[in-house]
Parts: sequence; structure tokens; C-alpha cells
Amino acid sequence: MSIVSDFARSMASQAFAMIGEEPVTIGSTTLQCVLAEVDDSKDFSTGGFEVVKRLTAVCRTADMPVASVLKKLATARGQTFRVEGVSKGADFTTLTLEQVEKS
Repeated sequence: MSIVSDFARSMASQAFAMIGEEPVTIGSTTLQCVLAEVDDSKDFSTGGFEVVKRLTAVCRTADMPVASVLKKLATARGQTFRVEGVSKGADFTTLTLEQVEKS
């Protein structure tokens, strides 16, 4: 591992505690993540407008389950989302969660 990776991992515990970790449950696995705000938007599709809620979660890569979490259901902040994107780095993984409700 590099010095930068070692530093990032060692400081993550303090930073995550300061920023505030929140639980994200994917299947039977609960991860402690730093969450962004829920982003509401309306996307146009062939069936009309759909309300789309997105949430970005950053967690430690070491805490991620071995199996893929892409397209699985996730619960965060009392809402149900679907994992639409996974960006896995050496130390941190960014999950893009999306909730779609037809209006």
C-alpha cells in the first residue's frame, strides 16, 4: 500500500465520525457510510415523467460484501433505493443509490 492510502485509511475513522456515518443496508449487510443529501429530480421517459431520488453513499471498500451489490435493494434514511452505480477504489467505495417512483 502507498503512504497516501495508509494515511486515508487511518484518518477515515476520525473524518467519518466528524461528518457522521449512517447505516446503509444492502440485503443482509449493513454498511456504515457517509451520505450526501437526497437529490430529487424529474426525468422524462416514454411513460411520462418519473420522480427520481438519488443518494450518494461513501463507505470503506474493506467493509463491502464480496458479492456484487449492483441493482440490489438498499435501505438508507428510512427509504428504499436500488444500487445503480458502484465506484470501487482501493480504500473507499462510492455507491449511487436511486429510488424511482412513478407519478
